[in-house]
Amino acid sequence: MRIQALIAVILAHLVGVSCISTSVRYYSSPEEATVAIVESIDAGDDGEASRAFDSFARGSIQRDRVYAELYGTAEQRFDKGNTSGAAEVLEFVTLKFPGAVNAHEALVYARFVERAERGAATEEGTRALGEAIDGYRGVAAEPSAWVDLASVQHAIDAGNLAVARADFIRFVDGWDRQSADLMPYVEDLGRYLETQE
Repeated sequence: MRIQALIAVILAHLVGVSCISTSVRYYSSPEEATVAIVESIDAGDDGEASRAFDSFARGSIQRDRVYAELYGTAEQRFDKGNTSGAAEVLEFVTLKFPGAVNAHEALVYARFVERAERGAATEEGTRALGEAIDGYRGVAAEPSAWVDLASVQHAIDAGNLAVARADFIRFVDGWDRQSADLMPYVEDLGRYLETQE
């Protein structure tokens, strides 16, 4: 009789727990899932963003569709000047799609632009840019000259001038010089590195 009473108490507890736990919501389209994911990212709730992603993206087709929606959302945010918002979405994308080279490269670009917009290094920004660069280099088969440029700025911000100089040389060697707007920035970096011991 005691065992039956114990089982009844356990069952009652489990029922109570299941009633208060977060229910899994299912989404009917990648657009609907993306809205829920992005809302959770913006609210700083990565756990809920992951739950929303996992509840929809159960197969490769759904995953590909959500990837496209999330990437498109990041592009729209970037085009509207919301660089930090774009970076947060791209960071989530790279966590869910760790082999997606384009997403990793876009994240580096977003973090690099974020750094330029701030005008000065911050500890958190330097960490985020460094992680984005490492993530890209971990999956990219071929180097990207402008990722090397971002790495120069990151190394300077981190106080590692030897790495900054090596990355600067690699950038200059690989740069096609088609982006004329970059020239003043590149020249400033070169002068800075020349004047530092």
